[in-house]
Amino acid sequence: MAIALSFTQQKTNHELDFNQLLENHHDRLYWTIRKWVVCHEDAKDVLQNTWIKVYHGLPHFRGESTLSTWLYRIAYNESVRFLKKKRPYFTLDEIDPTYYAKLANEINADAGEITHQFHRALGQLKEGERHLFTLKYEEEITFEEMSTILSLNVNTVKTVYYRAEKKVKAYLKQSL
Repeated sequence: MAIALSFTQQKTNHELDFNQLLENHHDRLYWTIRKWVVCHEDAKDVLQNTWIKVYHGLPHFRGESTLSTWLYRIAYNESVRFLKKKRPYFTLDEIDPTYYAKLANEINADAGEITHQFHRALGQLKEGERHLFTLKYEEEITFEEMSTILSLNVNTVKTVYYRAEKKVKAYLKQSL
């Protein structure tokens, strides 16, 4: 009987922990994934797969990184997996010429010219640059956390981020 109670209590704690994560991180993860995969429907699918992985992996989380870093790592992996499945020859070193066109249909009509130009600038970035830029600029994730999420050296992360930031600034300066 004690074993059954222990298992039930453990499962309840796991579900409570998961529900708390879901409540605290759902919207931010959605918007990060959305910027990576662009389409709302695709982002919902990737987010669902992310939460499934999180639910099953939560009991095994070792705390070697922060919980939010772990969540973003799973979301990033699921996004890349999705993009590779959708575009079999996908690499992070290519520019997606359809990025802004796909996003423009979904950007709020009242967003304004600056928002449109900002997303056009993001569309000029390579996939990897855009993913990294989004993590830093939009989510305010540290370079060290990005290094963990993306499995890259911290100096590489900084170099790619600053290169992307320079491209975005140059595009905005030219277009505004």
